[in-house]
Amino acid sequence: MQHHIQTEPRARRDFVKEVIKLPGGENILNCIQCGVCTGSCPTRYAMDYSPMQLIKMIHLGMREKVLTSSTIWLCSACYTCYTRCPQEINITSLMMSLKNLAMTENTIDNDNIKPKFHKAFFEVVNKYGRLHEPTLLTKILNKADIGNLLHNANLGLRLFRKGKIGILPAKIKQTKDLKKLLEKTIEEK
Repeated sequence: MQHHIQTEPRARRDFVKEVIKLPGGENILNCIQCGVCTGSCPTRYAMDYSPMQLIKMIHLGMREKVLTSSTIWLCSACYTCYTRCPQEINITSLMMSLKNLAMTENTIDNDNIKPKFHKAFFEVVNKYGRLHEPTLLTKILNKADIGNLLHNANLGLRLFRKGKIGILPAKIKQTKDLKKLLEKTIEEK
C-alpha cells in the first residue's frame, strides 16, 4: 500500500512535466481555475469534462482519463478560451497536442469517429496540401453503412454540380515543402 502512495505523486508530476513540454501546455501550472475557458466554450455542452476540469485533471496526473476524454476531440479550435484566459494558457493548442498524444499512444477507441476523422484529415491534407472532402469521407465512412454512404453521395453530387467540390483532389504546388515541414515537426516531437 505504501508503495502505491509513493508512486502516484511521481506519476502525477511526470504527466504534468510531459504536458508542460507540449505546445499549449507551457503555462498549464498558471491556471487559477477561474472557469472563463469553460464559460466561453461553444462545444462545452457535448464534452464529458469541461476545459477547466481537464486542466485540473492534468494537474492531478489523471493521464488515462485526459487522453481518453471526449473533450480533446470536441474542441472546435475557435481560440475563444485562449483569447479570454487571464493566464494566457493556449488551451486550443493544448487540446491538439493531447489529441496527438492520444493517437501516438493509441489510447483511442477504434469505433470512435472523432479520432478517425482527425487522423484521416491529417492524412488527406498531408497528401494533397489541402482538404479533399470525398477522399476524407471514404476514409472515415463505415463501408457497411449503405444508407449514410448513399446520403453522402447524393450530397456530394449536389456540391459537385455547384462547383463546391471536385471529383479529383487539387494539389498545392508546394507539396514537397509541406511534406518537409510535417516531417520536421514529427522529428522535433
